[in-house]
Amino acid sequence: MHDDSILVAIEAALSRPAFCSCGTQLHLATHDGAVWLECDAFERPSRLPSGLALLVRELGHDRQHVVDLPETGAAPLAA
Repeated sequence: MHDDSILVAIEAALSRPAFCSCGTQLHLATHDGAVWLECDAFERPSRLPSGLALLVRELGHDRQHVVDLPETGAAPLAA
């Protein structure tokens, strides 16, 4: 399935450089059924429990929702 609105949202997110409050340039990542513009800190391994690690990262680093991805199991529209 090809959805132009997803491409437009991603292009808009990448059209201007965005930086985290820690100084790292934000990059695109996909998880939780969406595309995000986020700091590298969200991908680094941690020895903390996952919920606590996410909370600590959200307090000190930036993450921006770009667009929700369509469900992969969705039936295509009839032509």
